[in-house]
Amino acid sequence: MASSDPLEEKILRRIPQEILVFSGILAIAAILAFDALTGIFVIAGGGVSALSFIWLRQSLVKFLSFSKKRAIKSAIALYSLRLVLILAVFFIIIFFFSTKIIAFVAGFSTIIGVFFVEAVAVLSRLKKWKN
Repeated sequence: MASSDPLEEKILRRIPQEILVFSGILAIAAILAFDALTGIFVIAGGGVSALSFIWLRQSLVKFLSFSKKRAIKSAIALYSLRLVLILAVFFIIIFFFSTKIIAFVAGFSTIIGVFFVEAVAVLSRLKKWKN
């Protein structure tokens, strides 16, 4: 699972933690603005997002060690399973807690903000390196 670039490896290990921290901050804000259940759904969304990222990263590394034909078959099967599991989680939340789906989506979407911050940080390092 080792990457050739230590900076890249460090960033990829840090992303799930940043997702949890960012969703935790949003959860605290949601608790203060709304109620505890809303905060729980925000942090749960962040947790699912972090676990999904970890699972995706580990499976990608594993697929790269397979032959091309086997990797494609395995990837299609695994990503289909991932999609079904994510849809199942959303369905359960919509079915039982329809008023809290936005809170879960907010937590789940923190990965976008984390990726954006990491991209800006890497680009700022590249600019410093060129000067």
